[in-house]
Amino acid sequence: MQSLRITARLTDGRIATTDLCLPADGILAYAWVRRNRPELLEATQSGIRELIHLPLPLKRIEADRGWWWAASFAFGEPVLEQRNYWHKRFDDKYADAIDFGGRRGKVEVNKGPYKAYRMPLTVILVPQLTWYVVGDAAEIRDLLGTMTHIGKKTAQGYGHVAEWTVTAAEEDLSGARTIPDPDGDELWGIRPPYWEPRNQVRVRWPQDPRLAANWLRR
Repeated sequence: MQSLRITARLTDGRIATTDLCLPADGILAYAWVRRNRPELLEATQSGIRELIHLPLPLKRIEADRGWWWAASFAFGEPVLEQRNYWHKRFDDKYADAIDFGGRRGKVEVNKGPYKAYRMPLTVILVPQLTWYVVGDAAEIRDLLGTMTHIGKKTAQGYGHVAEWTVTAAEEDLSGARTIPDPDGDELWGIRPPYWEPRNQVRVRWPQDPRLAANWLRR
């Protein structure tokens, strides 16, 4: 394994994310699960429903208070943050097609399964993102080759990746990520799935100003 630099050049720079952390190990974990255990991606917005040991092509860092992958958060230079909205609304022309079990019924758009939504979506404009990892370059390229988008709402075109590159890194910056620290003032995940409570501990937040997430946190 070697120190590597991963770069994603985005097609139009728009990515839907609330924190811009976009951990490299999270992206690779999603790619691995989608290829090898796609059933775990069904019926969940979080992406992975159960904890499994993922054989990622990354160096594993062992410590007294847990372990994590040698994989940084995203580096980048955002230029704009904006709030968009997505909408969900029942089309009245399909009302006659609803089966109310033989009874008279009414489609409720204020509650229930046909409730109308207007939800905010944070979108960041950032032309390029970079990560630093310690791992196997060939296997990482293979997994990233399956990832056409990153971030949220990818079906709407956000986070489309025009090109991935994986090259040797002159400097190991894989530690630019959350590291367990009992005196840390934040509760964060230290490995994927990051949303899983059992993967979340008190951490020391990385202070590198080049991290894209620190652009939002300033």
